Amino acid sequence: MNQNKKLIEDNRHLLYVIAVIAAMLSLYNLPRQRLQRYSYTVGKPWTYSAIIAPFNYSVEKDPEAFQAETDSVTAMFAPYFTYLDETGRNALADFDRLCRDSLERVVSADAVKAVRYRLAQAYDRGIMPSQDQDITDGKTHVRITRGNVASPILMDSLYTVSQAYRFITQAPMGSADRSRLLSFHMEEFIQANLSYDRQLSEKALTDLTGQISRFSGMVLSGQKIIDQGEVVDAEKAMAIRSYLDAANDKVTSRRFQTLTWAGQAILVILSFLALALYLMLYRPKYIEERRLLYFLFGFVTLSVVGTGLFVNYASWNVLVIPCTILPIVIRIFLDARTAYTGFLVFIVITSTFVPVPFEYILLQTAAGITSIFSLKELSQRSQILRTCLFIFLSYSVVWLALRMLNVDDLAGIDPKFFLIAAINCTLVMLVYPLLFIIEKTFGFTSNVTLIELSNINNPLLTELSEKAPGTFQHSMQVSALAAEAASAIGANAQLVRTAALYHDIGKIESAPFFTENQNGVNPHDRLTPQQSARIITDHVDAGLMLADKHGLPSIIRHFIATHHGRGMARYFYLKYKQEHPDTEPDSGTFSYPGPNPDTKETAILMMADAAEAASRSLSEYTEESIGEMVEKIIGKQISEGYFNDCPISWQEIGQIKNIFKEKLRIMYHTRISYPEPDEKPMTDQRQKTR
Repeated sequence: MNQNKKLIEDNRHLLYVIAVIAAMLSLYNLPRQRLQRYSYTVGKPWTYSAIIAPFNYSVEKDPEAFQAETDSVTAMFAPYFTYLDETGRNALADFDRLCRDSLERVVSADAVKAVRYRLAQAYDRGIMPSQDQDITDGKTHVRITRGNVASPILMDSLYTVSQAYRFITQAPMGSADRSRLLSFHMEEFIQANLSYDRQLSEKALTDLTGQISRFSGMVLSGQKIIDQGEVVDAEKAMAIRSYLDAANDKVTSRRFQTLTWAGQAILVILSFLALALYLMLYRPKYIEERRLLYFLFGFVTLSVVGTGLFVNYASWNVLVIPCTILPIVIRIFLDARTAYTGFLVFIVITSTFVPVPFEYILLQTAAGITSIFSLKELSQRSQILRTCLFIFLSYSVVWLALRMLNVDDLAGIDPKFFLIAAINCTLVMLVYPLLFIIEKTFGFTSNVTLIELSNINNPLLTELSEKAPGTFQHSMQVSALAAEAASAIGANAQLVRTAALYHDIGKIESAPFFTENQNGVNPHDRLTPQQSARIITDHVDAGLMLADKHGLPSIIRHFIATHHGRGMARYFYLKYKQEHPDTEPDSGTFSYPGPNPDTKETAILMMADAAEAASRSLSEYTEESIGEMVEKIIGKQISEGYFNDCPISWQEIGQIKNIFKEKLRIMYHTRISYPEPDEKPMTDQRQKTR
């Protein structure tokens, strides 16, 4: 007992360590961003609660409007060109040399003078380079820099190279002079004397566009951005977007991150400590088994971490995560209250970083409660499908109710949520293969496994029926008897039913030594009492060895070990005392290895096993004989202290006795003794047979 108390105390310390480790693992993987995200449509009502600005921020212009302003400024911008004086002077000097050398001898002086005047005039106005036409397309002005002065010039007053050529060659002169003039290739004297100043132009354009304000106004701290039910127009949409951008900038600050982490740490640690406190106050039995602690805290932590990673890296709606797998699995392996408490811890933690936490909490709480109470026990695949349907309905009803609070027309409700809920519920069906993994990892046994094991075509049960048919029939009777009693007192009927089928498998190799398998020959007649007792009591160890060989769950092996407790092979013990009246026998030689039952289910199996076996030795099967036998057998077990370690009450034992009496009476078809025809029946007897 002291050792057991020390184990519980050690496990309590371990419980706190596990809770802290679970909190640290969760915190490490939680998103640091606590910025709420919204899904809305311009022209539709705002379905969330009102947003009040927590700080001052500027409202950005619509990107298209801002781009239009930028494009307008760019279109009106006059690019910069530099005037190249040297180009015009060199061209005029070359033309003058041509005149002196040859042109004046073939063209009249007036024609030469007119051409030179126009050539000088074209250079004075400015000749644009042809390769820069794309820069000036659509421009009405350009800026020409001469020295340190930039002056705006109309594009119409400037020449291109081709325009300058036509302007010069069409100077007033006779046709003969013009023909001779063109033969001197006048295009060689026409070159662009304006050079595009890219650096100055780009800098000036950047300065101009930089002066365009990106903001259309200011929202002050405490000002309402949008109210619930208000239609989201373009202006409101920009105010919301600007608020989220400004809030995101604050979120990235180190101070903000520190406060976020501190707040999350407090909530996460308190949540896991609350789960530990719940176990100490309401489920102290779970603390005795470390695997239960590892499973519960590990599964909750894994669910929290998985949700955090999904929010961090996935772009899908968080409600697509099948969170109800958590309460379903805990409900199957533990109980409903623990499932709800663990799921509540999960919801509290994850609500600190998911979008729209209010809706998230309502939806998940409703779905979690639905999943817990729609799946009391899992015995068929159809139950999972039914639970998924109920979860879908709970999501849909709660979501519709929330939407109806904010709209005045059902046509305004977005049906996409139903697809999300359908995907969620489809993923919940992954719980079925997940059960197998958890069973193998933590050594649990689900009802599905128990039902599979209770199939009498199981190889081990088939072997039992072939080699020890009497024992097999006894096990079948005990199974029915124990399951009925377990149902009556609220114990696990399926567990008892399955365990009863396997409790005597140790008799397979020594079947003839047990009364139910004998057919007139008793091999014990050739053995000493000690040898017989050893064969009888060894069927427990033999059963455990077979259970290990065939991979039976540990919980079934526990029933095999406890169905006789630390009882005694009393027949051979008394036989030895009769044969050796002067010698005190060694009780260990005649005792079963134990231990005694420690759960309601193992206690029920011990009672059912003894009662069914004893019923076979009755000389007559009447209500009185069966009732006396049941009272005697169970009373003896109680007096010898077999149930001292069981959490079973006197009232429950009384119910079990009544169930056994009734079931055994039905099994053996007991009838009331009717009077002979010449006898007059008694009034009360006639009353009983009606």
